[in-house]
This record gives sequence, structure tokens and C-alpha cells, in this order.
Amino acid sequence: MALNQSWGLTKNGFIAPTYEEILDSVEDDFISKFGDDIVLTSNSNFGILARLIAWRETLMIQELQQNYYAAFICTATDTSLDRAGSNIGVSRKLAAPAFATIEVTTDSEYLIEAGETFETDDGYVFDLIKDIVTTKQADGSWKGTGMVQSKETGAMNNVPANSITMESNPDDNVLAVTNPEPANGGQDYEDDETYRSRLLEENVAEPSPTAWGIKSALMELPGVRDVLPVDNGKGTPDKWGNPPYTVHIYVLGGDDNEIAHTLVDHAAAGITLVGSKAVDVQDATGNKRTVNFDHAVDKPIYGKVQLSVNENWNNDEGADDIKTAIADYINHLIIGDTLYLTRLYPLVYSISGVDEATITLGASQSALGSSDVVNDINQAVSCDKSNIEVDVNGL
Repeated sequence: MALNQSWGLTKNGFIAPTYEEILDSVEDDFISKFGDDIVLTSNSNFGILARLIAWRETLMIQELQQNYYAAFICTATDTSLDRAGSNIGVSRKLAAPAFATIEVTTDSEYLIEAGETFETDDGYVFDLIKDIVTTKQADGSWKGTGMVQSKETGAMNNVPANSITMESNPDDNVLAVTNPEPANGGQDYEDDETYRSRLLEENVAEPSPTAWGIKSALMELPGVRDVLPVDNGKGTPDKWGNPPYTVHIYVLGGDDNEIAHTLVDHAAAGITLVGSKAVDVQDATGNKRTVNFDHAVDKPIYGKVQLSVNENWNNDEGADDIKTAIADYINHLIIGDTLYLTRLYPLVYSISGVDEATITLGASQSALGSSDVVNDINQAVSCDKSNIEVDVNGL
């Protein structure tokens, strides 16, 4: 039977025949040309030729199908997705280092040269970008501030405030060092799934003076994980205390100056931005403007999963699959979202071999419970796989 020629680009998209359908078509062509008495078994000459031709045609058609799907954001991958993003002016976020301002205390006026390294207790290392000269303060202490950059790239370098507390090469003249505010700007390489979600979102809300257009612009900044604009268009304060006719922007991650410049570039005239953080920047005309916004608070989540499993359980990968599924779900929640405990159970039961499961969650390892994690308007949950403990046959 000849191959149905309805494959290829049709009104229903690109239709590709299977290898078996192509092989049937090639064998039909052989029979029509050489007679129906030829041998087409897999070890015969005609059979081997038919399979070679069918396999080559299958690869060619699959390549054509991939070329077709590479043109669309929802199906493109790798560099094809990058090119689709460039068509709407949105680039993939590349891996980037984190930056932090450190405060150094010495016993007298002292110079700390650029290139000196500082680190956290758990080993995240930062290089000093410019020299620091400590000066005498009103309280009689000697202090200086400077900017440091993480040696490695990645979001893991966005360490909390007061965590950069050690000098890699201890100096007796340095009495103390700390970072008064969290490090920010650290960015992981944006994978296809995350980049695709952002492209689809920005197709709906392109960077513009609207509140959600502002979110689109901010989401392009390195280190920004999420943005929540709270638009109070009423003549009275909203339930969060925002004044009438204001927009309160909550940003999870990112550099303060980059956020402020983006807000200046995209906030329409007449929009009043509110927030506890005030950053002075210059607008396009060179005039100084004060921009208000707030950083959302990252709330790390810990959990424990106790399981009863059967013979289908994979001892090598099952526990890691559960950790990955839970962490991915939590990390895709947006600012202010409640983490509902019951929504994690389908993820656990979808792993082969799980008979029964009990899940507990909490904002610390020592305070796990069976309640939902409710977040304020300025809080966002996150979860590292290492924060999840899986106890097999713990029920």
C-alpha cells in the first residue's frame, strides 16, 4: 500500500509518517518495480535496501519536522529558541555573578586593596572590585565600604545579609567585615523551560508603561526571579496600606540600580511608585529622579516526605525524583502565592512505586508541619532539593 501523501505541512500542522509507514511504502515501490515475487525479509538484499532507504527518509522527515517546530516559541529549543526570542527583542539570561556592598571595620585608617577576597561561612567567595579606605566615623570607629563580586556565577551566590563575614587571607588590621544587605544579581543560565515561559508571558505583556508591562521589563534583568506589581487604582488605600492611585512594585532579586533605571525608563508619566526602598537615578533628560519599590523576601522551604513503597520503587532515582518534583513546583510559585500542601501529593504519587506518603513542610528544618505555607504580599517561597528529606518505608 502506497504511503499516504497527506504528510508534511498541512492545515493541522506538520504531519510526519512513522518509520514503519515509510518502510511499507518503500516495499510497495519495490514490488511494483521488481514484481511481487521478490524477498523483502530483513536479511535479504531487497529487504536491507528497503530498510536503509526508509531509515534515511525517516531521518530527513524528522529533520524537516524539527525545522518547522523551531519557528515557534512553544516548541523551539536551544539556539532556535534564542532566535525566536530575538524576534521579539527578549534575550535569554546568561549566567552572571552576584554583587554585594561590604562594610569593613579596622582599628585605624587602613587601605584594603582591590582583589582582596572575602567569603561566607559556607564557602561563597567574593572579590573586592575597588580599593577601600577606612575613615573615622562619628562614633570613633574606622569603617569603609566597597563593592564585591562573586568569583562564580549563579543564583546561589545571592547570599543573605550579614553572611560575608570572613577575609580569605586574615589581616590583623581588619576587625570585622559584613554585608549589610543581601548580595544580588547572581543569575543561573536560563534553561529552555524558564526562558520559554518568560517569552510567552512577554508576548502577552510587552515592556510598556502599564503595571504588567513594567513587570515584563524587570523580568529581563539578571538575577530577577519574579516581579509583582500591586496597582491601587482606587481613591482609598488598599488592604496592604498602599496610598490611592499608586503602584507598588515587589521585585525578587536583582540589582537596585538596574531595577531603578528600568522603572524610570518604563513607568509612564503620572504613575506614582511607592515602596520603602528609594533609589536616585537619572532619567533620559539627565534629571535626577527618586524611584521607590521593594524587594520581595525569599522564604526558603524545607520538607520531609515519609513513604511506604512497593517493588516498583527505584532505589537509585526514586527519592531524587520526588525531591526534584517538589522543588520545581515550589520554585515556580510567584510572589504572594500560598504553598498548598495538598498540591504536592499528586507529584509524589506520580513517582512509580509509591504506595503511601506523608508530607510535612515548614520555613525551617526544625519546624515542619502539615499546614499550608501562607505568604504575605512581599514573600516568595523557594526550595533547594537538598532541603527535602525522603524517608523510604518511614510509615
